[in-house]
Amino acid sequence: MLQKWIRKMQFHIGMLAGIPMAAFFLSGCSSTELENKSFPLAVLITEKDGQYQACYLSQQLSEVANERADGGNMTAESAQGSTYYETHKTFEKNNRCRLDMSHTKALIFQKDFMESDTLEVFLETVRQENTYARNTLVYLSDSSMGQLAKLNDSLEVPLGSYLEQMTENERELKEQAAVTLGALLNEQENADRTLLIPVIQEENGLPAVHAYEVLQNFESMGRIRTEEAQIYYLLAGQLEQMDVQLNEKDQVRLSHLKCRRNFIMSADGVTEQVMLTAEAERVSGRVSEDEIEKEVKEKIERACRVSRQLQGIDLSDSRKCLAMLAPEVYRVFGERAEEYVEKLNYEAKVRVKEISG
Repeated sequence: MLQKWIRKMQFHIGMLAGIPMAAFFLSGCSSTELENKSFPLAVLITEKDGQYQACYLSQQLSEVANERADGGNMTAESAQGSTYYETHKTFEKNNRCRLDMSHTKALIFQKDFMESDTLEVFLETVRQENTYARNTLVYLSDSSMGQLAKLNDSLEVPLGSYLEQMTENERELKEQAAVTLGALLNEQENADRTLLIPVIQEENGLPAVHAYEVLQNFESMGRIRTEEAQIYYLLAGQLEQMDVQLNEKDQVRLSHLKCRRNFIMSADGVTEQVMLTAEAERVSGRVSEDEIEKEVKEKIERACRVSRQLQGIDLSDSRKCLAMLAPEVYRVFGERAEEYVEKLNYEAKVRVKEISG
């Protein structure tokens, strides 16, 4: 019995003695691997005259563990090639390192990326190579790569982290409103919904969203202003609250927003009835429920009508609802998207309950 106990203790002591040595070798391998990697927090991509160009805004190795560290210790390295894959590999060859996209927060395309099939080809490459996380945020930019690289150096946090924080801290929008790489990949396969890609540019030394690029049925439909985007998010159920400025003095905040739809088909086309209910809290001034309802009704109808007439955009993204909510309309227009939008009219009914504010 005593000998058996001694052998058991010797075994455990040997195991404990081996742990530091094993940890040494494991940490040594990991350290070597990290030193040969680059960790972009944001990737800027453009395509011109058949050539891709990418700029990788990477964080130095000592800062990788702290993804929201100060904006210093950043590098901006560029590469180009005839395809994105070639661009990716050219960067790795020139910098003698491997790109690791596991920390990438944002993909930022230059505006010309939407003017051809460049986006579609890029997404096919990403799907095959599986290089990015699907929750990577997606933006367009009107600022040049050079401007964004300089902006990255001047911010208190890296540009990729700044955009992530800006999205997380957006009180008005729900989480699902953010366009991610996964949403683009899904839309490329299904082409059955509308996505708004935020367009950023530098304003007073900070990145700011000033417009939205509309992807409808995976086709670029042009841009809309933030005012129209707000109505899209409202009708899509992706708005937490909505600030409404009636005039210089009167402002209210709507919350508990609930939206229902109804479709009426006639010889002239289809009328989409939007029924919105909300609670209204006065921010400033004094305004009646009737005035709030009238203002919101006009905002909804005007934004939808202008987007349809000028750009052929169904801002309410109603076509995806037809099969379930209006099967008779779907039987007529289900495969005729352009004709459906041309004959679509909007009618809003708004009911608000005022609460003390």
